[in-house]
Amino acid sequence: TVGALQDILLDSKFEKLQNAYLDKHCQVFDAESKENKLEYMPIFKNWVSLIEKFITEELTTRVKGYSSEKFSEMMKKKSDEITGDVFDMLMSLSDFEEFRSLILSYKAEKAGKGIKLCTPTK
Repeated sequence: TVGALQDILLDSKFEKLQNAYLDKHCQVFDAESKENKLEYMPIFKNWVSLIEKFITEELTTRVKGYSSEKFSEMMKKKSDEITGDVFDMLMSLSDFEEFRSLILSYKAEKAGKGIKLCTPTK
């Protein structure tokens, strides 16, 4: 299941989903301010729901007999096998500061390319 999770998070479908979400919301986040705005939390909660739903659907399709209970147990037992980008992604689902760091990194990366790819908020 760890291998399936890694495959899911490296899949182009996941990348498109992630980038579309980050692109839609990156302008709301301010790297200059240490203060968290009230509007950040709904964006974070929607992120968690979106990614958890995607991962669950993909694991259900890819892993025979998948259940979220078994997955939670496996994650605890094999946490030492989960590293790098997979670990960071999972952390962004449980830790707001990790998510904030992810979205600010995405925003900075887009700005560094000299192209304004983040969609302005209305």
